[in-house]
Amino acid sequence: PGMAAGVVPAAVEAMVRLGADPARITARTGPAVCGRCYEVPEALRAEVAEAEPAAYAETNWGTPAVDVVAGVHAQLERLGVTDRQASDVCTLESPDHFSYRREGTTGRLAGYVWLDR
Repeated sequence: PGMAAGVVPAAVEAMVRLGADPARITARTGPAVCGRCYEVPEALRAEVAEAEPAAYAETNWGTPAVDVVAGVHAQLERLGVTDRQASDVCTLESPDHFSYRREGTTGRLAGYVWLDR
């Protein structure tokens, strides 16, 4: 996942290089598959947890999982981003949101970033 590859720190660091103050950055994460549902092989969970320990998770049924949202928010916190909110919607559990894991077909979700000057 991009979270384990350092996408969040890279984005915040780029914003800081452009003059942003992490204390003034607002971060929101939208609906995503939650750590209770995002089953992965043990090797992937270990790799992700090495990059971001907060992402280590277990599914409701006791198998290895990754909590990407928890990992992203832990990284934001360490970077000094205090205005953070996470959606509580799990895309696997919610029939109102796209989920490849639930439906078996691909679709697209979108994200955005902007800078107010």
